[in-house]
Amino acid sequence: MSGLGWMYGADLPLVSVTFARDLTARELLERMGAAPATLAERTREEFREDFGDILHEDDAYVVTAGRYGSWSWAWEHGSWLCVDGDGLLGAVSAGTAALVLHANEKPMVEFRYAENGRLVTGLNTLRGIEPEHRTGLDPDRFDSELRALGARPETGETGPLGLRGLFYRLAEGLGAGMDRDDFLAGTVLSARLRPRPDRAA
Repeated sequence: MSGLGWMYGADLPLVSVTFARDLTARELLERMGAAPATLAERTREEFREDFGDILHEDDAYVVTAGRYGSWSWAWEHGSWLCVDGDGLLGAVSAGTAALVLHANEKPMVEFRYAENGRLVTGLNTLRGIEPEHRTGLDPDRFDSELRALGARPETGETGPLGLRGLFYRLAEGLGAGMDRDDFLAGTVLSARLRPRPDRAA
C-alpha cells in the first residue's frame, strides 16, 4: 500500500499531520515545540494513562510521531497547530523540507509545503485551488502534478480523487507517508506540544 494508502476512504474526522524530511521523529517533535518533560516512548497502556482523558481536546496538543522512509511524521490527535499560522511550519522546515496535511469536517482540506523556513506553496480547498487563492513563494509549484492526478487547478476542480485524495497523492509524490502499523504500534513516541503564546493560560 502506498505512503498514505490506509487513509484513503478511512473515517478520519480530523487529520492534522506534519511531515519533515531528513529529521528523526524526536527532532520533529522538538521543532514543533514539544514540552521536554512529556516527550517519551510510551506503550499503548502508558499512552492511555497519560493522555487518554485529554487525547482529543483541541487545547491539549497531544501528538504521536514516527518515520516513513526519509520523512518523519507527527499526528495531532485533537489540535491543528500545524495550520495555525506559519511559525510552526517555518521552524520545522529550517534547513530541510516540511509539509502539512490538514482536513476537517467543514469540509476543508489544506496542503502546505515549505523549504528552509519559508512557505513555498499553500493550497486550501475551502478557498479554492485556483491560482488566485494560493499562497507561498511558488504557489504554482505543483500544477503539473495536480493535472496529472486529474485535477484542473485553473478552474478549481479536484478531479476523481476528491478533496483529501488529491492532497494525499501530492504528499506521496514527495515521498511522505505513514505506516498504519506504526501509527497504531504497541510503543509510540508521543508528547504534548506547547501552546502558542496567545493561547497559553
